[in-house]
Amino acid sequence: AGALCLGLCGASNDEAFIANQALAVGAAASAAASTSVTGALSSASQAVPADGSISYVHMWVSEDGESHLKDCVVKNMTVKTLPGGRSAQYVRNLADSIEGLNTTNVIITQMLGPNPWHHCPQSQFVLTLSGTWFVNTTDGDQRYLPAGAWIFQDDTIDNPAAKPGTRRAMHYSEAAGPCNQMVLQWRRAPEVGHPCPF
Repeated sequence: AGALCLGLCGASNDEAFIANQALAVGAAASAAASTSVTGALSSASQAVPADGSISYVHMWVSEDGESHLKDCVVKNMTVKTLPGGRSAQYVRNLADSIEGLNTTNVIITQMLGPNPWHHCPQSQFVLTLSGTWFVNTTDGDQRYLPAGAWIFQDDTIDNPAAKPGTRRAMHYSEAAGPCNQMVLQWRRAPEVGHPCPF
């Protein structure tokens, strides 16, 4: 007496069972839909890379001041045998081969929301430690950067294509919930028209 019927009062046990199963399936489908983007990002960030392949995203600037995104793979990796000779690793020391990548600031940050159109403070790598964020460029492109992803940016205010009072050499970024990041900043001069420099 006084029980909540949910539209099933007077139904037989079999009918009530079938209706409850339908409600459960509907709830499960709704939950799956709400987590599909998160699941896809998680799967992408946990994908096993090919031997010798380390990918990154480069936010680069063209001569007209437009910012762009390019999916890149680190070039010129070399294989080194580990002590004991049972295993090996692919290595490239960027500080030894790229001018300006020998002085750095190391910054730990947690991004909480939107960061309107801006220049990056200096040439930098941003590595997502946990959570997800995204960047938009002036050409209309976008990348989501889940845990394990890293981006190289040199769209600074000193970029040769930047122009005060405009969005030239700028980007928009936003965290999809709290996002932990490690930022490695370099004294490398920003460039124009040179995607995938490493």
